[in-house]
Amino acid sequence: MERRPFGRTGLEVSRVGLGAAQHGRSDVSDGHVERVLNLALDLGINFIDTAPSYGRSEERIGRFLSHRKDEFTVATKCGCYGDLTRGEYVDYSRKAILEGLEGSRRRLKLDVIDIFQFHGLPPPELLEEAFEVLFEVKEKGLVRFVGVSADGPRAAAFAGKPTGELDAGEVARRWRVDTWQFTYNIISQEAAWELIPVLRELSMGTIVKRPLSNVVWRFEERPEGDFLGRPWERAREMPLGELARDMPLTEFALRFVLSHPGVDVALVGTISEEHLREDVRYAEKGPLPEEMVRRAKDTFLSMFGT
Repeated sequence: MERRPFGRTGLEVSRVGLGAAQHGRSDVSDGHVERVLNLALDLGINFIDTAPSYGRSEERIGRFLSHRKDEFTVATKCGCYGDLTRGEYVDYSRKAILEGLEGSRRRLKLDVIDIFQFHGLPPPELLEEAFEVLFEVKEKGLVRFVGVSADGPRAAAFAGKPTGELDAGEVARRWRVDTWQFTYNIISQEAAWELIPVLRELSMGTIVKRPLSNVVWRFEERPEGDFLGRPWERAREMPLGELARDMPLTEFALRFVLSHPGVDVALVGTISEEHLREDVRYAEKGPLPEEMVRRAKDTFLSMFGT
C-alpha cells in the first residue's frame, strides 16, 4: 500500500489506517479481533488508532500485536473515559491526563506511546492547563508525538457535537501539536474548507475519521440520534449513486477522501476481515479521476454550502 510523509513527524503512514473502536467490543471474541488486527498489518496497514473509551481495544492491541510493534504506529487518546455500555465521561484535568497516559502505556504494553491525542477539545477553562500537560509528557519522552481529535465548528455542529466558543482551527494555530484527527467524507465535506487548509499550513499530520460516514447509506430507516441520523438524511438527499457512476459506493467514498492532497491517513473501522481486504483493495486503486472529485465537491457545495 502507498505510504506518505506524516506531517512534520518524520513518520510515513499507510493511506489507510485501522480505527480500532469496534475491536474493543466485548461481544466480539478475542480470537476474531486477533485475526483482524494481524490481518491489518499483513495487508500493509501501519497505523492504528485507539482510545481508553473503546472498551478492550487498547488491551487487545497490546496483547495481540506487541510482538509486531516495529511494524506500526499506534495513536491513543485521553480526556474521554468509560465506554458506551457503562457511560462515557470527560476529564481533562492534569491528574486525569497523566493517569490516563499511564493506563494506556500499561494496556498497550509500551514504555513510550507513539501519538497521544486529546479525544475532543478540553473545555475553555482547562484549555491552557491541558495543553501544558500534553506538551509536558512529550518533553519527558513518555510520548513521541501529541495531537488532537476534534472537528471544525460546522462539522462538529452537523455531527450533533457543537464546540461552542472553541474553533478547532484557531486552537491548532495556538497550540501547534504534531497531528490532528477530524471528520471528512463525501457526506460531511466541511473540513475541506474550515480545517484542512490550516493543518496543511502548519504541517500537521492529518488523520481522517469516519471516511465512510459509518456507511449510513446502507440503512433503510433513519438511525436514532443526530450522529448517524443527520448523515443518513444527507445521504438520501445527495445523488450518491449518480456521483459514483458504476463504482461501488464504498469504493467511491473512500477514494474520494484519499483524493484530497491534505489527507495523510484515513481510518477504516471495520471488524470484518472481508471488508478490511476490500477497503485496502479500493485504496490501492489510488485517487479518483479529477472530474469525479470536482463533481462531488460541486454537488456538496450547491446543496449545503461552505
